[in-house]
Amino acid sequence: MKHVDHALARGTKFGKKTSLIRHQKLVHEGRKDFACNKCEKKFGIKSILLSHQKTVHEGRKDYPCDRCEQKFGGKSSLIRHQKLVHEGRKDFACNKCEKKFGRKPILLSHQKTVHEGRKDYACDQCEKKFGDQANFSKHKKTVHEGRKDYICDKCGKEFGDQYNLNKHQMIVHEGRKDYGCDKCEKKFGQKAQLFLHQKTVHEGRKDFACDKCEQNFGYKWNLLLHQKTVHEGRKDYACDNYEKKFGRKSISLLHQKTVHEVKALVIVFELRESSVGAHCTLFWIYLL
Repeated sequence: MKHVDHALARGTKFGKKTSLIRHQKLVHEGRKDFACNKCEKKFGIKSILLSHQKTVHEGRKDYPCDRCEQKFGGKSSLIRHQKLVHEGRKDFACNKCEKKFGRKPILLSHQKTVHEGRKDYACDQCEKKFGDQANFSKHKKTVHEGRKDYICDKCGKEFGDQYNLNKHQMIVHEGRKDYGCDKCEKKFGQKAQLFLHQKTVHEGRKDFACDKCEQNFGYKWNLLLHQKTVHEGRKDYACDNYEKKFGRKSISLLHQKTVHEVKALVIVFELRESSVGAHCTLFWIYLL
């Protein structure tokens, strides 16, 4: 009865002693006794291991969503997907801030890392630290091992985790933009993109300052591009027709389109001038 009393004191109740023991083993001791023989992943419950092997290593997804093209290896995953993605439900609210989450483990991870400041998992190959083992393992696998085990079946693009694959398919292949700005008509496929848009465009914030001059930027990639092209003088994009080089790909493409494509059109009409006459002269004036 000591175990039961302990559980009741914490506010968690169980109908069977076996359920209590499993809870303590998984939650409080963090044990994962079921290892996959095809990869390094470990699980606390055997059924989750079997589901992992079936969906990840055998590629089976027997539960299709009737609202989109996604398929899932387990019924619980399908129900969770429909609840989070299509219904937009976030049933787990943080009691220390206004954030809400669709899954309890993400709420607990948020509270531990954000409000308690805990990052218990340190990478031995770089200086990064993580608040949970899942993100730590994903970091090692994708960054240091370079693994991308999740492949898009529509374009072949590879991803380091299922979340980014799902996000890619939803935004790129389904064309979904579920996050609309309430200050303009723009829509975005990711919530982070919406927040960045509102911060830089509507609030005018420029949080990324150059340490070599006084310029500030709203986007980190603009800061990095500025430092590379202005302060380092790099020009990585060469013109195919001339020896000219550019610091930005967009400027290189614009140069080729406006300079070389227009000249090509002029040459075509010059060759036709003797046979087409007046029409050619009109086009020539238009192009110049």
